Amino acid sequence: MTDAPDWMNPANDRKTPYPNEELELFVDGFIEGFGDQWEDLKFKLGESMARQKIKDGLIAKDENSLLNIEPSGEVH
Repeated sequence: MTDAPDWMNPANDRKTPYPNEELELFVDGFIEGFGDQWEDLKFKLGESMARQKIKDGLIAKDENSLLNIEPSGEVH
């Protein structure tokens, strides 16, 4: 037994991609934390495209996303 918090235990690491609902929460968090950058992005792309661009960036950084998994061996 250790005194380390649960989030430090590698056995508790997430092994699946983030679901869409969680990605939306992350996008909302970005918007709250980066107001000026959000306004610039929203002005350039429109709100829905700006949200999607942020979400795409989060997916690209998610090592468990199917888009980022490299198959080992032959692919049929």
